[in-house]
Amino acid sequence: MSHLVPLVFAAGALALLQPPEVPAPRAVAPPSAGAEVAPHPRPAAPREALPRRHALVLCGHPGDAAHAKTFTETVGKLGEGLARTAGIPAERQYVVFGSEAPKGVPGATGPATKEAVAAAVADVRKKLRPEDGLWVIVLGHGHHDGRQAFWCLPGPDLSAAEFGKLFAEVTCREQVFVMTASLSGYFVNPLAKRDRVVIAATETDAETNETTFPAVFAQLLGTGLNATEHDFDKDGRLTLFDLYVAVAKEIAQNYAGADQVSTEHAQLDDDGDGVGHEVQGPFLPADQGGTPPGQKAKRPHRDGARAAQIPLAR
Repeated sequence: MSHLVPLVFAAGALALLQPPEVPAPRAVAPPSAGAEVAPHPRPAAPREALPRRHALVLCGHPGDAAHAKTFTETVGKLGEGLARTAGIPAERQYVVFGSEAPKGVPGATGPATKEAVAAAVADVRKKLRPEDGLWVIVLGHGHHDGRQAFWCLPGPDLSAAEFGKLFAEVTCREQVFVMTASLSGYFVNPLAKRDRVVIAATETDAETNETTFPAVFAQLLGTGLNATEHDFDKDGRLTLFDLYVAVAKEIAQNYAGADQVSTEHAQLDDDGDGVGHEVQGPFLPADQGGTPPGQKAKRPHRDGARAAQIPLAR
């Protein structure tokens, strides 16, 4: 592959139910006086300088023309947001898209076949230095055949196990995977690795509906976080942990505001055990899946600690 564009999307099965429209992100009110906010599993480390980051954005088969348009717009917003909030300039963003290269995303290549995705991963690996960072964002649709989950591509689909193997030998200092499609929870375990952050839009369960995660994620990346409102863990800085909680919180509020039962429950794994957890629980109201009032959040895991060490550009 001669040239790649900085963004990667993965596709999931077409929605069984129409998800709520995603409004512009709202400001998140700080906890009320006396409200208990669960601390991180361990104190956040001193702020790290931003590494030389690269972004690989992969979008699987988008589906019909309407979805192709939506995914193209979301990928474009992701590019802008990655530059603004993650400090990844356009020249280090690489995008492989859908059934053909989208006209609205300069530099993007396509179609996103298994061979093209593998070639893109191999190409980006050659550019990585040990001290660099790599953010991989996958959009699209997914399906499950009763035994394993797949990311839908033009031609043969890519299983979660196969996807994990593509990145098994990546060894750069900072690694972030954001799997935004339906059934993306099944990709957490194959991708798990020590010091690697893996975020999935859904649980490892039958959450097959199209997700709103990519749109909300792109919006918040584009607008950026506010230290007063979005420093959820109160460590005095904005990190990937805060970005994740902001996205999960906005999604929960959107479903609640539309009087709909949420069909997506984001999770995060960054302790390398391959088991994701909804670390946003302590920051959500009880009626949106958060910790009930007066009940201290139980943390039988250490997820969230590594994400809290990855600073945002702003």
